Formats: sequence, structure tokens, C-alpha cells
Amino acid sequence: MKKIFRKIHLYMALFTIPVGIMMGLTGALYVLGANQDTGAEIKSYTVNHTIPKGEEVAFLAKWTKENNIKMPKANVSLDKSKINRNIGSAGYVITLKEKDGITEIITLDRSILGDMIMLHKAKGGLLFKIMLVLYGIVLISFYISGLIIAIFKKNVNGKLVPKTENYIVIAAGFIVTIILAVLSL
Repeated sequence: MKKIFRKIHLYMALFTIPVGIMMGLTGALYVLGANQDTGAEIKSYTVNHTIPKGEEVAFLAKWTKENNIKMPKANVSLDKSKINRNIGSAGYVITLKEKDGITEIITLDRSILGDMIMLHKAKGGLLFKIMLVLYGIVLISFYISGLIIAIFKKNVNGKLVPKTENYIVIAAGFIVTIILAVLSL
């Protein structure tokens, strides 16, 4: 039984190494102060008229071409938020802000780190969100299989018996985690 769990543990680890490294790295950098706009190139332009609702994509296609500015990728959709109108993806977005008949056009081109933090926060597309859910399931399975591998040992009769020292370490981990969480809230 231990051999089966070791293989499951090994193959889950090998398959999820890339997403695990990315999640660990971006999580640590986020805690240390980096965010999705770290290293982003943000530019602002002013247009002296209001862009009619429903004509944003057509206007921006023409305007970006005339001003030699990158247009978001094909299949552009409009995110109609309450205040601003956004066109683009997590990595590159154009925002339209209107006030008093003047439209401000803001382009935000995220850095690789910013893109990775957006993916970490599940602000990317559906496919990577599926990968993140899979990674969460793998982590749970990973810990269960790791526990099965680590907390039992064979005695002289060949039976599996608990390793007491491992239970102590697990209990200490729970206690420290709970104390630090309570003190941090």
C-alpha cells in the first residue's frame, strides 16, 4: 500500500512542479509587497469627446491604429463595470474613464511578474483556473499520501505501526499555525 501511495505522491509532485513553483514564488513576492501592477507600463491619453456605449471596441480599433498603440488580442470583449469600461485581458487592458464629456484612455501592459500574480489570484482565463483547482486537489491528495507514507513504519512482525515522533511534529505544526493565525488577525 505504501508503494502505491509513493507512486501517486511522486507523479502528482512531478506533474505540478511548474504551477507549484509559480504559486510559491508569486505568493512570497506578493506578501513581500509586489502586486499585479509591479513593473507594469501604464500610459494615459485624453480624448475630448464621449465614446457612445456599444461603440467602444470599434472606436479603440481605429484609435489604437491611428496612434500606433497596441490593441488587445482578437476576440476582444467589453467588461462593463459600474464606473469604467475595460477591454482586454489580465495581461493587457485598455480602460475608458469618462467625466464631463472627456474620455481618458488608460493602457496597462503588465510585466511577466504582474501576469503571474494575476494568474495566482485567479484573474486569468478559465483554463488556468481549472489548473489551479486541480493543483488544490493535488495538494490535498499530496498531504494525505505523504501522511500515509510518513506516519507508519513496519515493526519486526511486518505490521504497520504509527511513528510517534511524526504525530508530535504534526501536532506542533497545527498548534503553531493556529497560534500564528490567531495572533495575525
